[in-house]
Amino acid sequence: MVNAAVPSAWRSGRVRARGVTLAAYETGSDASDARVVLLLHGLGHWTDGAWSRLVPRLDPALRYVAFDLPGFGASEKPDAPYDAAYFRRVTNDAVAALGLERFALVGHSLGGFIAADYAGAFPERVTHLALIAPAGFSRTPRHLFYGLAGAVARGLASSAPGRGVFARAPPTRFIARIFERGVVEAASLDPHQIERAYELAQDLALRKAFAGVYSGALQTFARRRSIHADLARYRGPVFCAWGKHDRYIAVAALRDVQRVYPHATTLVLNRSGHLPQLEEPDQLGAALGTFLASP
Repeated sequence: MVNAAVPSAWRSGRVRARGVTLAAYETGSDASDARVVLLLHGLGHWTDGAWSRLVPRLDPALRYVAFDLPGFGASEKPDAPYDAAYFRRVTNDAVAALGLERFALVGHSLGGFIAADYAGAFPERVTHLALIAPAGFSRTPRHLFYGLAGAVARGLASSAPGRGVFARAPPTRFIARIFERGVVEAASLDPHQIERAYELAQDLALRKAFAGVYSGALQTFARRRSIHADLARYRGPVFCAWGKHDRYIAVAALRDVQRVYPHATTLVLNRSGHLPQLEEPDQLGAALGTFLASP
């Protein structure tokens, strides 16, 4: 069940990274020599909500490791900057705590940008890089607006006059609308996932983390060229999938991914929005499985 505190298909645990306790999960092979795949979920998501439909369609002989990003899911939600540098440091600490040396890296949305950023910083550790509708590659006025809105919201949360307004939890319908805009067919969503997202959104610390991510994105918006040059330091195998009807990060951004990684294998899923791992897990799973099996 998607809203379970500990997903039944995963072996659960905890790791410390940058002084924060993260909820960590594993599934697949427990063999000591199994190849490792590290999964990073997107903004406002959590491990089981992001990967519950996709991972069962991948090779069970691989070891799948994931953790809820700081600020989200069952992980702690510190008062942190939530910018690229922060997520890179947390990921690096988590990788060390989990004892991972070389691994494939799969990321969706915000997790896709974190994965690409980590691979650019530590290319020798990443065997394969798979990105699903990754953030951080395109730059549009809408993304600038989101960043500014996040900065304003973060400021409100820290001020006495705005604290009461920001402290109000969003209604269920607002949460449902966010998820529905992420898919082509609302029927593809598990109602338990929306319930879980609503439960998590009651936590003021999560809402602050949400605003922090958008505020931190202003740096990415401003330094796009230099950041893309950093991402391009990773020259290993790259796979990028996108939903054709993505209303959060338009599929046109795939061109920016291809500029950074000219050798990337790409896939456009014609019946998906921003959540192809939930809408078309069979097609995405087949392509991703083939990619992960490549040398």
